Amino acid sequence: MATRVEIAVDIDAEAVRDLAVSDEVQADLGARMERVVEVGQATAPVDTGEYRSKIHRVDGHDADGTVHVDADADHSIYVEYGTRQTDRTGRRIHLPHHTLGHALDAAGGDH
Repeated sequence: MATRVEIAVDIDAEAVRDLAVSDEVQADLGARMERVVEVGQATAPVDTGEYRSKIHRVDGHDADGTVHVDADADHSIYVEYGTRQTDRTGRRIHLPHHTLGHALDAAGGDH
């Protein structure tokens, strides 16, 4: 015989919003994003080194507490997602590398 239990929870949205931008949470997110930068730089493909050198943590955070890592070289999008360029046989020349995506996974910790 099953017993039905109902639990009413009142969420304090302001407290949750404030938690995301608290010093403790931001310190944890900052440390995680520094690890993403380390992994991204260690695994980035290197031709000229510009892409690798442009991987960095963006200062500060968004209003909702989001912390960002960016690679702001002009060709970063092509390194991450590749291109549709092909050689004479139809094989793609610039395959996607997904450096930051893989770095985020590798440095994610217990999320």
